[in-house]
Amino acid sequence: MKRWMLFPLAVLMLSPASLAAQEAAQEEEYSPTWWAVFTEQVAPSNVAAFEEASAAMYEVIKANAPEGMVYYTLSGPETGYMYAIPMESYEQFTEIFQQWEGMIEQIGREKWMEMDAAGSKMVTSRSMTLYIERMDLSYVPEAPRLDEEAPMRHYDYIYPVPGKDQEVEAVMREWVDLYKSHDADSGWMVYQAFTGADLPLYVFSTLAMDRGDYEADGDRLDEMMGEADDALWIKTRDLLRKFDHNDAWFRPELSLLPDEE
Repeated sequence: MKRWMLFPLAVLMLSPASLAAQEAAQEEEYSPTWWAVFTEQVAPSNVAAFEEASAAMYEVIKANAPEGMVYYTLSGPETGYMYAIPMESYEQFTEIFQQWEGMIEQIGREKWMEMDAAGSKMVTSRSMTLYIERMDLSYVPEAPRLDEEAPMRHYDYIYPVPGKDQEVEAVMREWVDLYKSHDADSGWMVYQAFTGADLPLYVFSTLAMDRGDYEADGDRLDEMMGEADDALWIKTRDLLRKFDHNDAWFRPELSLLPDEE
């Protein structure tokens, strides 16, 4: 893990929230989760060494982490290493930063900097993005095909034409209605980026066992929806200036999970 803000690098958006949370969101009673997502890119030739340094740092963090500290780690060839911190509000960002700083003081700043340097020298770039959960644009099946233990996350990055975000959101709700009408057992979570140089941006997160499972499930859903999803995709595409996607794998052995997990 790394550290450039002396912050745990954060990863993003892991699993769909409960159906109850989705329904509460639609009734405007749901308080959405914010995510601070820190990302590090590492050259392929340095991945093995970076993994070793990250594992060593993780053991020290786990031994000194204050109660309640949580972050999720994911990694992938295109995504790099992501460390995502859930927050109850945007304002909690400062509180978490102070919590992290306190842990570093407990570990010893000199020791921390030595460990940090071991991984930092292999990092080619870093970024941080704040996201907010959009349950109103997400589809969470009542009986999902997979749960959060599925190891892969597929991400679709939706970049609306400037000024078209509300139209894109309206189409996203049509996608939810389409999947609900077919009682589909595969769903997605939507996260809206609030920081970054390439806004507006929405990210769809879908669970899968692996890439083959994701592709096979997509084929199954296409057959289930008939021509309706093709027409809806064309409608969506016409409102976008850019679309991208990639995969990442949840790394529980490098994550600080909530006590109940």
